[in-house]
Amino acid sequence: KIIIERGNGMKKRILIILGIIMMFIVSCGGKHPAVKDFEDNMKIVQSGDTNKISDGSNKTFSSDVTPEMKAALGEGFKKITYKINKTTVNKDEVLINVTMQSPDLSGYIKEISQKIVGSLGQMQGKTEDEIGKEAEKISVELIKEKVKSGKTKEKTFDVLYKKTGDKWEPDPTANKELFDMLTMNMANVE
Repeated sequence: KIIIERGNGMKKRILIILGIIMMFIVSCGGKHPAVKDFEDNMKIVQSGDTNKISDGSNKTFSSDVTPEMKAALGEGFKKITYKINKTTVNKDEVLINVTMQSPDLSGYIKEISQKIVGSLGQMQGKTEDEIGKEAEKISVELIKEKVKSGKTKEKTFDVLYKKTGDKWEPDPTANKELFDMLTMNMANVE
């Protein structure tokens, strides 16, 4: 009788331990497809490999961007970090609350304009192609300088994913904060 009771107690313990292990496995392996897509895309961005970054239409990073510009932007992309705080699923929509930090290139447009205008005197007599190459060189240097400065911006926001057919995709019109952070705030003229 003692052996049988001891055996039943051991069975209960084993069942409880197995139950806990199963709950752990289910909770870890049960990532929503939208979260998985977001994380996969962020890995590509953080790799800094601009040849793998898509604009959403299956085209990779603009082919008219020079290798030097791609490399400068790629260094900035490598410094983007994020943390998923919470995920809210509501039928065909998923909100992924994220805290993201990226290099802060705000003011870039204003600064590049000032630098190019400042060097126009040196560009007189040059062809349009030579002027374009010089402007590109100034632009690349400014991006490298701003990324190297270590100035960052951190923001917490929601990323909205919607179900289209059987796929989950980020909503292109509802994710302005994500766009700003992934472009390292370049459009912010300050």
